[in-house]
Amino acid sequence: MSSDFDPVAEYTDKTKKSAEWFARSREHLPGGVTGNVKFYPPYPVYAKRAKGSHLWDLDDNEYIDYMLCFGPLILGHGHPRVLQAVHDQLERDGTTIFGPPHELETIMAERLNRIFPCAERVRFTNSGLEATLHALRICRGFSRRNRIAKFEGHYHGCYDEALVSLTPSEDTAGPYAAPQPVACSLGTSEYTLQSVQVLPFNDTEDTVRLLKAHRHDLAAVIMEPIQRGFIESELDFLKTVRETTEELDMILVFDEVMSGFRADRLGGAQTMYGVTPDIMCLGKIIGGGFPSGAFLGREDIMDVVNPVTRGKENRVFHGGTFNGHPTVLAAGMATLDVLEEPDTYSYLNRITGKLRTGLNDLFKRLGFEAIAVGPGSTFNVIFADECARSYRDCMHFDASLRRQFDYGMLSRGMHFHPDKPLYTCTEHTDEDVESTLTVAEEVLKKMRSSE
Repeated sequence: MSSDFDPVAEYTDKTKKSAEWFARSREHLPGGVTGNVKFYPPYPVYAKRAKGSHLWDLDDNEYIDYMLCFGPLILGHGHPRVLQAVHDQLERDGTTIFGPPHELETIMAERLNRIFPCAERVRFTNSGLEATLHALRICRGFSRRNRIAKFEGHYHGCYDEALVSLTPSEDTAGPYAAPQPVACSLGTSEYTLQSVQVLPFNDTEDTVRLLKAHRHDLAAVIMEPIQRGFIESELDFLKTVRETTEELDMILVFDEVMSGFRADRLGGAQTMYGVTPDIMCLGKIIGGGFPSGAFLGREDIMDVVNPVTRGKENRVFHGGTFNGHPTVLAAGMATLDVLEEPDTYSYLNRITGKLRTGLNDLFKRLGFEAIAVGPGSTFNVIFADECARSYRDCMHFDASLRRQFDYGMLSRGMHFHPDKPLYTCTEHTDEDVESTLTVAEEVLKKMRSSE
């Protein structure tokens, strides 16, 4: 990188109070953060306030926000209908939480049943992580099989099974056609590695071969139908996975924590593709900005948690004091109210498409092998000459160029987590997009001139 364009130096020069607070935080929090995803070097932006599509940091720098708390804020920050719903619920109920069941649990379950084809029964959790964890336990309890299959590079939370082969290195991952289970965290037991069958995403022949080879011990296949929100399943592949799991009597679980409301229509990836899983998992958006999640699915499978029809010795345990928290559900219901309005998804698709297309036009005009790619209101920027089909393709993206782009954008008022997808919301405007494209052109030209 030329000395006349150092985007990291530009970033640190504009975020001195974030640097000070990070130094203070490191005295009490490992790495200065309460979750590793919040960190990026040399330190993250420390937020002060936000409204709509904009965010301000401790230095009073103003940003157009494309992080949106990693996706949940599909209506932007502080949407008035969400805030009003929370206020009304607290005032009406007179408490933050009851303990006994609350009517909103049933009302939200009925609503999710109308939106998602597979949602015959619903249970709430406090995060997408909890949703996938409980869903897999249910699969094992229902099928009386012990192992599960997941796709390489798919993220389902930060418990042991889910972290297997999340980000393996090329020299440890094994052959593409037969990925090896790789521990992506210290503390992962050998038993956990043996309990997970890793599959190659968008590889129909080898996925079917591996599933058939392990047909007698696999309880379920869990997958992101849109990997990390931007790598789409190929339709024939997804249909074949559905047909094969049915043939082999395996439960198919769609993790739609990211895609459930950020596909290009209401109803998530399963509606977009026309492929219905046995169980699906949700999080993020159904809480309207509060911690929330749910697993939904076929009545006969979900019944294994039923305390009415099953005794303790014949039941899968599912608990959680804060499951179905009324304040959370009130915020989620208000969010769904807006998402179900006729023009919401057409607006989201238009504003995201304008940004994505504008970036791709810039990349082409300025001579970069780069692509902004992803369906619906999530996309990623990859510095490569073609779209990725799987995690293995992601290993070959140009990380150095992406780093320059990210910090150049951050230092000029575009907020998102470096090397992560970008998210849009109903509060992003044409003016936001035009400002973003103007900044992106400036950054790309500086990158080109510094070569």
